Amino acid sequence: MYRAFALRDLQQAVLQIQVEAQQLERNLRPAVVFEDRVAPRPLNITKSQGNFSLDDCCMVALQLLKEAHEASSFSDYSRAYDELLRNLDGYSAAGRNEIKAMLRTNAWLPYIAGIILVAVFLIAWQILQNNFLGPISRLHRAVREADLTGGFDYRNRATDPPEVGDLGVSFANLLARLTGQLAGRELALREARDMSRRETDRVAAELNDLFEGSPNPIFVIDKAGLIVTWNPKIAALTSLPELEAIGGNFASLSLATGIDGADFHADCVSVFKGKAADDIRLALVCRRTQSTFEIRANLRPRRAFGGEIVGIIAFGRELEGGLQPTILEVEAQQSSYFSELASSAAHQLNQPLQKMRLYLANAQNRLRLPELDQEVLVEKLAGIDVELTAVSEIIDHLREFGRPIESLAQGFQIATVIAHCLDLSRGSLVERGIEVTFDCQLSDEIADGHPLQIEKPLIALLNNAREAVLEGAPGHPQITIAAAPVGADIAEIVVSDNGAGFSEALRDRIFEPFFSTRAGSKNVGLGLAMAQAAISDLGGRLSLDRVDGWTTATVVIPLKHIDD
Repeated sequence: MYRAFALRDLQQAVLQIQVEAQQLERNLRPAVVFEDRVAPRPLNITKSQGNFSLDDCCMVALQLLKEAHEASSFSDYSRAYDELLRNLDGYSAAGRNEIKAMLRTNAWLPYIAGIILVAVFLIAWQILQNNFLGPISRLHRAVREADLTGGFDYRNRATDPPEVGDLGVSFANLLARLTGQLAGRELALREARDMSRRETDRVAAELNDLFEGSPNPIFVIDKAGLIVTWNPKIAALTSLPELEAIGGNFASLSLATGIDGADFHADCVSVFKGKAADDIRLALVCRRTQSTFEIRANLRPRRAFGGEIVGIIAFGRELEGGLQPTILEVEAQQSSYFSELASSAAHQLNQPLQKMRLYLANAQNRLRLPELDQEVLVEKLAGIDVELTAVSEIIDHLREFGRPIESLAQGFQIATVIAHCLDLSRGSLVERGIEVTFDCQLSDEIADGHPLQIEKPLIALLNNAREAVLEGAPGHPQITIAAAPVGADIAEIVVSDNGAGFSEALRDRIFEPFFSTRAGSKNVGLGLAMAQAAISDLGGRLSLDRVDGWTTATVVIPLKHIDD
């Protein structure tokens, strides 16, 4: 920059010298000066030139001009004038030569300036890379490696800005905390899964024991007609082992050809639409003897967790040739109760299992959140425990249902038994579109005897009510259950339905054994008779009335006093 400015100043000075030299040449020309020989014009003219010093180049010529002018010698003045012009031309030429030399020297200045700029840029880039971009790039690389491998490795250098180093340390600490929290959450989730798996396995084992130990033939087929489950009883009847039966076509392996097969297919279509089929006669083939035998089966829809029907569960019973028809019908009705219980229990078990699955999924999603909400996680695990307890209670209750009835010394709480009974039956009622209303005003009232002495009659009453509303009120079937204390010594349970009911002419025969108002062979009229007998064993009574289109069954039970 200095040399550029110096060249500029030199060029301006040389230009100014040339301009002033031309002015001097015009002003000091002999013909002009000697027009007035009296005036000392050369001296005045030279004094007026103040931009550059004439003494530097023309001292002698100026002196000669002065002397010749004073002597009024034209010839001497002309020679001094010519000398002055030569001196001025030499001085100007020296300036021009200096400009040319400086131009030759300055020709390298752009390259030098470019090199200097590149060097400055490289130095600045290196400083930026070492002090700013480098640490950020290394921190970014360490974060990416931590994302891929899980290990965070960032080492701060002495030249790194302290902010970047602090950021690396903070990220390392955050990653360590997150890793610890994630490990704790994974451990908690693993424990929850293990606990749920163990409990599910236990429940499945108990259900399998009930299934495998059943004295009646039970099997499950899917929508394609393939066998999914085959219990030991039906395996023994058909001489078809379970390993060979699973995955095979039920109709081709076990079902005898003929009209029964067509009926069975029609019943299966009805069940896949959500309707139950009871007391179906099936002709099966025994592979060992190649003989045909009959069973009666109740068909129920098998539902997945989402509620869609994926198969059919068949609860059967063997028919022996020596039995009388009436005895067969009695067994059919008793087996029907078991089928209804099993179907309702499957429905009740499906609900808590589905809730457990939702609880586990919710807990797993919560564990993936950045902040662990331990209270919510504890709430979800507690919900799983509640549902597992409900499943265990249902299974225990099914076990008790088939055992001999023995009175409990401390009695039983009536409200709890009614709730259990409704839970067992609600599934089969709701599936058929029946509106169920329950109003219990009992609290801690106690009755003598065993809970099943109320539960079995109530299930029989609910079954009768279900059949009545499906037959007599298909548009809007309704069943109501109400329970309330009557005074200090009696509890009353009322089951009402808007079904077909009975006529006044048949009132006296309602509780007769083997009397039924319904056509068909699957009901032999033992339900109400057995219910009345069970209630009588408790010291209570059962009555049936028909009022305003509603059939009402009233169960009156004596209460146990605290001092008893």
